[in-house]
Amino acid sequence: MENKAFTYSLKWQLPLGIVFALLNIAVNYLQNFNPVPLYMDTIFTISASFFGGACGVISALMYHITTTVIYAKVPLWSLVWAICSLTIVLIIRVYIKIRKKIEITDLILLVFLISLIVSVEGATIFTVLNIFTGYKEDSQVKFMYALLSSNSVSVFISALLPRVPVNILDKAISVCIGWLCFRGVSKFIPPANKA
Repeated sequence: MENKAFTYSLKWQLPLGIVFALLNIAVNYLQNFNPVPLYMDTIFTISASFFGGACGVISALMYHITTTVIYAKVPLWSLVWAICSLTIVLIIRVYIKIRKKIEITDLILLVFLISLIVSVEGATIFTVLNIFTGYKEDSQVKFMYALLSSNSVSVFISALLPRVPVNILDKAISVCIGWLCFRGVSKFIPPANKA
């Protein structure tokens, strides 16, 4: 399906970024009651990213600041994980700039691009935090990380290997729901060139 424009005016991107961040926070909150072994923290950042870079960045940063500082009350250096969400925004915006349309095969390619890049990025962030702060794996991959690292596998590889399949499943769900959400909401919001 040809998409005439993936650029929406800032008057739409700013409020949508806030709404999508709040939706990400709600999913995070609900996951406390019914935890699944997935991250599920970027569904609406992905939706926001289809509306524009500013929308995606607002959604990503507001989500991470809120969940890190206010909600989870963890150390400020944990905000470094926002890099993964910001990378997702960048991947989607660059992909749209190159392709200018999104079809089912593009969604599949986005799932794998995002999953692999964010897995390497997440393992790198974890390794650096582990070395400098003694950070312990507390995410959805902690069991596999513990198993690998207890068998003398390097910290980076122990952090990377379990992230890849978790991210593929997580991002498959997130990209599909995020795309459908974008398609639904975009019916009510004109692109910048039509506003």
